[in-house]
Amino acid sequence: MPILIHASRDFAKHYRCQLSLPGEKVPQAGRLDSWSAHFVQIGRNPAAVMMNDATLWAILIPATGITTLETFLPLFLGRVAEVWAAHGAEFNPLHQSLAFFSRSNRSLIGSMNDAILQVRRTEELARLEGLPMDWAKIESNLNGMPYGALQYDRPKRRMAALLAEQG
Repeated sequence: MPILIHASRDFAKHYRCQLSLPGEKVPQAGRLDSWSAHFVQIGRNPAAVMMNDATLWAILIPATGITTLETFLPLFLGRVAEVWAAHGAEFNPLHQSLAFFSRSNRSLIGSMNDAILQVRRTEELARLEGLPMDWAKIESNLNGMPYGALQYDRPKRRMAALLAEQG
């Protein structure tokens, strides 16, 4: 089963990824092997924001110098492997197939927009205080934040529960 990546227009344009079934509305169900992807500017920092469709687990990847899909994907898949390992599950980043689609689920898009707003606010505060961006801390905060799309559950709890079911 391939990993499904539902890419925003900005992500697809920046990384020049070819969408499978272009122009088709592909249902974006909340699957553990499905991720939403968006490319944004956070202050002066380009970043890719990846959000798991089932758990809303966020992975932030600073994208300075990461301009192609070929350089981005190993970073993303490596991070997924780290998340799975932290929850006692296995994920081999070297043996994955991927399929890219456009985003379609408004609830997931809204949750990602909420996360991006949080990241932008955190960046602004850090800049005003003269502090560097702490991507790991921001990511941890996002994954501990309750989301309405999860009935106010948190991605950390949802990811732990779903990966425990798979183990």
